Amino acid sequence: MSRITVEQHTVGVLGFSLIRNWYKDADDNEDRVREMRQVLDHADQFPWNIELDPREQDLIGGYAEWSRFYDGPNPFIKAESAVSEPVLRRLAADSVKVLDAACGTGRHAAFLDPLGCEVVGIDQSREMLDVARAKLPGVRFELGSLEHLPFDDDEFDLAVVSLALCHLDDPATALTELARVVRAGGHVVVTDPHPSGEIVGGQAFYGGIVDGQPMNWVRNRYHSASTWLRSFNVAGLTVEDCLEVPFSDDQIASFPVSIFYPDAAHAALSELPSLWLWELSVSC
Repeated sequence: MSRITVEQHTVGVLGFSLIRNWYKDADDNEDRVREMRQVLDHADQFPWNIELDPREQDLIGGYAEWSRFYDGPNPFIKAESAVSEPVLRRLAADSVKVLDAACGTGRHAAFLDPLGCEVVGIDQSREMLDVARAKLPGVRFELGSLEHLPFDDDEFDLAVVSLALCHLDDPATALTELARVVRAGGHVVVTDPHPSGEIVGGQAFYGGIVDGQPMNWVRNRYHSASTWLRSFNVAGLTVEDCLEVPFSDDQIASFPVSIFYPDAAHAALSELPSLWLWELSVSC
């Protein structure tokens, strides 16, 4: 029976590294070819023979499982926080009312609450909200959907939605809802995985690699710039700034290939965008 193995993933990254850089240095090309031969020639040996058996989980079930350790070390979350928190700090102030949309375990709420903001979090995962409420008993958290926000028009000054619109086929409805509940002149901050992540096989994997156990993942839908711009136009949102944030060193080091072939992993991923950050204002 066919298997999905570490060998296949490693050869894929090595090959991607080669094709991205083949015209630069013949010696590097030879290194990549030699590394691929090493893996292929020992495909039946550890660690290349580890079976990954990726298993897709539905959104609700996957995040219910993930909630138990979602707050553990995560290089992607670290990279997102590094670019989103300075923007949120600039927009935050005493008595600013903020919606942390798809708040998960309350990461952004925990950042904004000490800045004097009046924060409300909403998420459709009961289990993630249980973690958020335990961490932040003074913050209001509600169960609900991004596409049907249970709030009045113009209720907030600022909304943030991080790494969540990727779970929707089309972000337009959710963005229209966010624009509805934020007052005219207010702001919406969006972060989301960049389509470059799909090129290197990225999905919302959780739980790590354990031989004999499947890798669990929730599907990311990678939205292009044209999709974002169309959706912002539909929602009545104006783009104030856009960042395409490259893979960080920590993110690159988290790829299993980096353990064995760090130069190849760096050549494959460096300078590729890892995530979007959009700073938006609600049209008056």
